[in-house]
Amino acid sequence: MPEKTVIHALSGYSLFKAVFEKIQTGIIIVDSETHTIVDANPLAEEILGYPKDKLVGKRCHDFICPAKPGSCPITDLHTSIDNAEREMITSNGNKISILKTVASVVIHGKNYLIESFTDLTDRKRADDQKVILIGYLSESIHRVRRPLQLTSMNLQIIADQVKTGEFDPEEIRMELQIQKNNIEKMIKTLEELTESVTKDQPDISPEFRKFFAVK
Repeated sequence: MPEKTVIHALSGYSLFKAVFEKIQTGIIIVDSETHTIVDANPLAEEILGYPKDKLVGKRCHDFICPAKPGSCPITDLHTSIDNAEREMITSNGNKISILKTVASVVIHGKNYLIESFTDLTDRKRADDQKVILIGYLSESIHRVRRPLQLTSMNLQIIADQVKTGEFDPEEIRMELQIQKNNIEKMIKTLEELTESVTKDQPDISPEFRKFFAVK
């Protein structure tokens, strides 16, 4: 049977349940009056690290929400949450950043909160690694800019001497050797900086490690 036909054959509740179970957004349904969790979809279980039977019946204040009882942003403080960055508590007690939307709904005359959220952990980690990379590049430029300027000036002096023909070959050889040594020192400085960055940041992604490893 084609997929479209199957969807058309679903009842209203079955259609909601199918979307609820398959959507790639964590969803938790909370009783507005008691603040107890009445349902959670599979992605919410995965993100929070709890099976549904451990979530349902628990007060969200005590279990997954860092807000204290009486300080619910929706029911107590009467604020709205629409694609706002918030925190949730996982099964291991860690707080994770999420992008969250909360909507109030009435089902069969009873008020509920539909909380939908997306885990921002990977995005946060990527942002942190970008900051590390930008810091590395800034520090690298800072450390080699002046030495490179001096080397460039010295090489120009050598080039001018050769152009005029007024030079001692041995003196030119020694000057070039000095500039070679200076360049090697700059390379070593960058390598030491790279080693320090990768050592202090063990969770750097493979892509960034590959960038740092290029010589």
